[in-house]
Amino acid sequence: MYPDLFGIPGFTMNVFMILAVASALILAFIYLKKKGLKKESYLDFAILLIATLVVGIISTILFENIYEGIKHAVNHEPQAWTWSMTFYGGLFGGVVTFLLVYFLYYVKHNPPFIKDVLVIAPASISLGHAIGRIGCFFNGCCYGKETDEWYGVLFPGHTHKVIPTQIFEMLFLFVLAAALVFIAFKGITRYTFVIYMFSYSIFRFVLEFFRGDERGQLNGLSPSQYWCIIMFIGAFILIYFYMKMIFKVEKEVEA
Repeated sequence: MYPDLFGIPGFTMNVFMILAVASALILAFIYLKKKGLKKESYLDFAILLIATLVVGIISTILFENIYEGIKHAVNHEPQAWTWSMTFYGGLFGGVVTFLLVYFLYYVKHNPPFIKDVLVIAPASISLGHAIGRIGCFFNGCCYGKETDEWYGVLFPGHTHKVIPTQIFEMLFLFVLAAALVFIAFKGITRYTFVIYMFSYSIFRFVLEFFRGDERGQLNGLSPSQYWCIIMFIGAFILIYFYMKMIFKVEKEVEA
């Protein structure tokens, strides 16, 4: 729609990416302050943020190039490197980075805020992702299939209206973020990551059937749908991981 803010090519998407990251970090910081984050823990928190952001950004680009590789291989076309990004790359890159930092650094230093990060992180991810999808809408990417319905949008370069899947995903993510914020701040459960993984993987798997941008398919499923399956299965693994390792000590103390 409006990809070139202030006449700068692709600047609109960059602005929303910055807003997405800033909003996610602010939400996490507000929650951690509420839970008693102390100044002496700021360095540990910064190490986690920097490592996760750097690797997350790199992995978003790498995953997008994997997607492009699949698409071009299916269409028997040559592939050129792209600096575009994909959400799943950032999510999985960030999770892997968090686990590595946790086991290599936090297990030894044991900062008190680490478990609180796990509680608020899904809400922050959902909020940032929702804002990022607004950027996708203005950028005209991640669109849906052609439609004649009232909600169809005609993006520049298209000859027919398409389903604004970016908007539908944005709405879902804002609702999910609000629900996860409520759960976190009310202390209803600490298994917010499990709720997030189940909810988003199911929603995204279904939404993929309405996407119209070509990213290649394997056996009738898009690359993102395979990640949805992995994410859904991973939620069950995470339940076990939480019960046996992350929150095990707290249960023993309560007992």
